[in-house]
Amino acid sequence: MSIKNRAYNVLSFILPDKIKTKLFKYICSSIPVAFGVELTNICNAHCSFCAYDLQNRNKGIMNDHVFKKAIDEYSAIGGGSINLTPTVGDPLLDKDIINKIRYAISKDNINNVWFYTNLIALDNFDIDELLTSGLTTLRISTCIKDRETYREIYGVDQYRRVLSNIVKICEKNIRKNSPVKIKLYLKIPEQYEDILNSGDFKLISQYFNQEDLYIKGYRYDSWSGNINESDLPSGQKFRKQNYDIKEEPCYELFRRIHVLYDGTVIFCACRDLNAELKIGNIFEQRVIDIWRGGELSLLRSNWMKGNIPKLCKGCERYYPVSAFYYKQRKNIVRCYLRYLFVR
Repeated sequence: MSIKNRAYNVLSFILPDKIKTKLFKYICSSIPVAFGVELTNICNAHCSFCAYDLQNRNKGIMNDHVFKKAIDEYSAIGGGSINLTPTVGDPLLDKDIINKIRYAISKDNINNVWFYTNLIALDNFDIDELLTSGLTTLRISTCIKDRETYREIYGVDQYRRVLSNIVKICEKNIRKNSPVKIKLYLKIPEQYEDILNSGDFKLISQYFNQEDLYIKGYRYDSWSGNINESDLPSGQKFRKQNYDIKEEPCYELFRRIHVLYDGTVIFCACRDLNAELKIGNIFEQRVIDIWRGGELSLLRSNWMKGNIPKLCKGCERYYPVSAFYYKQRKNIVRCYLRYLFVR
């Protein structure tokens, strides 16, 4: 058992629940336990379930200088996992993504680099280089039914291309002893039983274990009122809010930080499509100072007083911070110990 795990077990055993909650709150106010880097906010699809087309901020691709500064600062406070798709956009539209992944994973304390993609742009890359870049997890979002349904959901006519790309990358990954964990997230109509017997599904599903193939259970939402339920795949509905009353701050205020392609920093990339809730810029402050700074502290304080941002009021992805503390308690302690070890 590692030193970090032993430390967590000791803390869990000797500390009362109230003290542990205060400890977790202190830790999460000190450092982010997750980190997002927006390589790009440009996408090559127009998905019916996504508000991408309603984005009104400038579009671009993160340059090397911004990326390295973000990675260096995250590594300096302990590192951990990096998500390269925190908001919208497809990372494979960044032609330098392989070199960026290599740079991130070269840091001793960056142990996980992952992203979502529709896989349309895979042909722009040497697949072998992508698989050996240090990428740990690839999450593919697609639809497996037919060309018409794919076009209806994803807004582009790329069904056969995507199927071919899935086969290509899975085959090469297998030949290399699976250096990358590949997961498949299917956006399909509610009545999907006939899809399971289709030739296309049988072709693709052979490459995935049951735990890496998500056929149902995707929880659609309105992007805080930006899209309509009628836009979703046939028969699908928006998720119901788990909490009717948002009495305590959302966990995103204490969980992660996101650096957008131009260096702007926001605390929540779940549905902050247009960077309305800016908390800083990495060219003006260090990441750690932004996390502990006035803008984010004010947002947390205002939420406690019931002054919830308009964007957050209609968000179906709200999750109370106390539940987050409990669910992620091991990860929270590990992140803080990593931070202490690099100080």
